[in-house]
Amino acid sequence: MDRTDDANAEPTVLVVDDAPDIRLLIREVLRHSGFAVTEAEDGGQALERLATGPLPTVIVLDVQMPGVDGWATLEALRADPRTAGVPVVLCTVRSHPADQLRAWELGCDAFLGKPFSIDDLIRQVQDLARADLDARLVNRARHLALARSEAAAVS
Repeated sequence: MDRTDDANAEPTVLVVDDAPDIRLLIREVLRHSGFAVTEAEDGGQALERLATGPLPTVIVLDVQMPGVDGWATLEALRADPRTAGVPVVLCTVRSHPADQLRAWELGCDAFLGKPFSIDDLIRQVQDLARADLDARLVNRARHLALARSEAAAVS
């Protein structure tokens, strides 16, 4: 995997959101937290960049975007062996239990509802930048089980 997270490289975050103000906010917050930040306006643009360029350490992904939305982007990321292991923080206004269940089923590594806490965003990105795949899979399974029970409770 061609990730940009070797011991001497600055960890990189790809921010995928159609709202320029949200991208600006996330970019500035993460840059001040020691991350290099690249951006994409939608899932299609993100997938094109990831197909040929170096992989980021973490991806912050919105759901509701024109063109290729976050659901389809996350599904494509997990289906591609090259990007399947890149941690993804899903950051969205869609925070109903059914949406959270879908996010965990598709393979997100963290879920933040908008509006989100800057501190939560920084903590999630920092934790994922340091976590190994096994720890992320255990965390994902735990959240998936919780999301299933919450979605069943509101159905």
